[in-house]
Amino acid sequence: MLSFGFKVVPAEGDGGVPVAVAGQIMVDIQKALTDIGCTLLRAELRAQGAIDPKLAAKFDLKVGGTSGDGIGSDPSEGNEPIMEEVMRVFGSALVFLGKGLVNDWMVDHFPEPVSRREIARDIVALSDHLEGYVLEFGTPGNMHRFGKIDREKMKAVCDEDISKVGGSMVGVIYRDPVKANHWHISNGTDDFEIAFASTIDRGDIPEFAKAGPVIVTGLLSHDESGRRTGISEVNGCYTFPAVKFHRIIVPERDIILLNPAIGVPSYDAQSKAWHLECDLLGIDVSKPSWDECVIAFHDYFAFLWETYCESDDEFEGEEKEIRDYLKSLEPMV
Repeated sequence: MLSFGFKVVPAEGDGGVPVAVAGQIMVDIQKALTDIGCTLLRAELRAQGAIDPKLAAKFDLKVGGTSGDGIGSDPSEGNEPIMEEVMRVFGSALVFLGKGLVNDWMVDHFPEPVSRREIARDIVALSDHLEGYVLEFGTPGNMHRFGKIDREKMKAVCDEDISKVGGSMVGVIYRDPVKANHWHISNGTDDFEIAFASTIDRGDIPEFAKAGPVIVTGLLSHDESGRRTGISEVNGCYTFPAVKFHRIIVPERDIILLNPAIGVPSYDAQSKAWHLECDLLGIDVSKPSWDECVIAFHDYFAFLWETYCESDDEFEGEEKEIRDYLKSLEPMV
């Protein structure tokens, strides 16, 4: 990837920049990149909670490296694609918002309200700390400058009410063991009493509970920090027979796939374990939460990729079938 760099310069003249100012601005940039990156990871991994710090570290900036002056991207080998994508989104945000525009840009690029609000706050903080200075950013030969934003327009995004927003949640529905006609939804990490909308036939709810893993839609509640605290007004409940992963993401690498890797979900109520299986690859992972399960699936897939696609060994029989199938997922160079 082309190195994407950042440098703080005075808005006027050619004087120096105080270390405290430059340091704070780089902290702001790092937080924005991490928040954007983790938003992308949640969507790609089909995860619902906080991203593992080892995965979030993919978006750490480095001093020097291939970035030349200032601070820039210098991702480890194998992590270039996802870092380039995050840099592209962040750069586009700075270019657009730096013109004093907002419109629907934030909603279009960050449809999830909690992430959108946090990223908006990151960009406002960056602009505030640039008072008297300008941020130069971009790739060699394609540099841009960012300074001021329309703070009032951005404030509306920063102050967005996330206490109850429309959204969805993966989980299994089960009957409350104590309260009659009360139901819960759990993904192994979060467990909430679920409140159904009046449009849901109460006679259908026991069938939802028998269905295993489902996606429910309704109003998600969050605390001020953005942590999910409940779900109400549930107006839909859907089974999903398979999950398609279009890239495999682990701490060491980012594998973009020509065809998706497919995991079949299931839930064992007796052991309270989530499963993801792929018969073609012999993957069968079991974890106590949905998020842990999708992460384990990616880890196993990456192990198989390294074993069969990056080896000079000759394979026969079932191992050759695994290698051939993996190769069918690989983008043409």
